[in-house]
Amino acid sequence: MEKNEKCEKTNWIYILSIIYVIVAYTFIFISGYINQLDLPENLVSAKNAFALFFLFLPIILCVINYIIMFTIGKKVNQKTLLNCTVLVKYGLIPFYILGTVLILACLLFSFIPVPFMIFVGPYMAIILSVIGWLILIGSVPFSIAYIIKSYKEGIHGKALSIITGILQFSFVFDVISIMILALKEKRWKKLTFTILALLLTLFLVCTIGFFILIFAIF
Repeated sequence: MEKNEKCEKTNWIYILSIIYVIVAYTFIFISGYINQLDLPENLVSAKNAFALFFLFLPIILCVINYIIMFTIGKKVNQKTLLNCTVLVKYGLIPFYILGTVLILACLLFSFIPVPFMIFVGPYMAIILSVIGWLILIGSVPFSIAYIIKSYKEGIHGKALSIITGILQFSFVFDVISIMILALKEKRWKKLTFTILALLLTLFLVCTIGFFILIFAIF
């Protein structure tokens, strides 16, 4: 009975992590949609306020995540923290793949012999990189809370905890380090290996496609 009550008390963290992943994928579209609404003049100010709110919602949630995870989150059990970390980190993988593609596309556009695109391409690449990093920063509280909890419970050593904690602030390495910790605990093995297989397949397909394109051009 006590175990069930404890689970119910910590289920809110799953909702928090799911909301963050959903917002990461939708905030720009929701903000843009609100901006496009044709409303009476007396509602324009409210429309702009809502559009601005959704545009900055990832930053707002980032602050909320840090406050919650390092206060109330300390009471959440280690397994739940790992589950939420995996949910957030793995859930954002497609987001960063898409972001990388868009950044590369912007950089390629900068080589178009048009003065306007030469400046717009790098500028958009920087903007997208900043957005991606802000989303990354907002996901850090979940993984850091998990790493700290694991260290205190003696599951992971001090050196490993420090290294993986630092890596949470860098692209790609944050996900890889969480994969290592999850596999070390012998948890989420099937999902982790499935994602690794899919990413490797995607990398091979893109690499082969790139070389085929180069040979076709030259």
